[in-house]
Amino acid sequence: MRSDSDRLRKLLVLVVVLVLTQLAAPAIASAQTATLTDSDRDLLNRVRQAGLWEMPAGDMARVRAQTPQVRNVGQTLMVDHGRLDVAVRDLAAKYRVVLPDQPTPDQQSWLTEMRTAPSSAQFERVFANRLRAAHGVIFPIIGNVRAGTRNDEIRAFANTANQVVLRHITLLESTGLIDFDALPQPPVGTTASASAASALNLGSMDILTSVVLGLLVCGATLLLLWLIRSSARRRHRPGDDYAANRTAEREKQPAG
Repeated sequence: MRSDSDRLRKLLVLVVVLVLTQLAAPAIASAQTATLTDSDRDLLNRVRQAGLWEMPAGDMARVRAQTPQVRNVGQTLMVDHGRLDVAVRDLAAKYRVVLPDQPTPDQQSWLTEMRTAPSSAQFERVFANRLRAAHGVIFPIIGNVRAGTRNDEIRAFANTANQVVLRHITLLESTGLIDFDALPQPPVGTTASASAASALNLGSMDILTSVVLGLLVCGATLLLLWLIRSSARRRHRPGDDYAANRTAEREKQPAG
């Protein structure tokens, strides 16, 4: 009986492990290969759009600027956005996101403003302030996507983009040419409670999965306890004790 009970317990543990594995596998796969949300796609479009004008702007700074610091900043922006562009195009191809292929009219006007600057000093001021303002716009967008995306690849991409944009903001400010009074005021954030509620908002499938997993664990625990208790009862049945006592009494009686 004891060996049968041990086998039942091992079988129960195996069944629970298999069930939990089957339930967890789709969730893990979904997190790794989930389709992109609108905010995920928007991030890819914005990073691509930024690179379409910031790479030529960096190239102009590398050539036209007289100040070594501005030339170095232009070189860094050009190289970094070139790498981001490769990454964003790879992700877009994987998830079938159609990306822009030319600067927006505003971006084209900024590039024209740089090309037609009457002096190197004027070019450097336009370059630094236009690029600093643009990086300030996309910086919080990247942070929001990083905080809320369900896709592992987008999260990793947002990490990289966030570091690149922050580095560019710091470098542009290091030129000493930024007019901070001309930058837009940051929007007023939501309350902490609203942010926490949004962060903890679970979808219906997440709640259902949690409930099912909890019921399975509770059921498995109760069944395991029942098997242990049943096994103990079988090992100590009153009938078995009576039979054992009768046998001992017969053995004590002298042979007649």
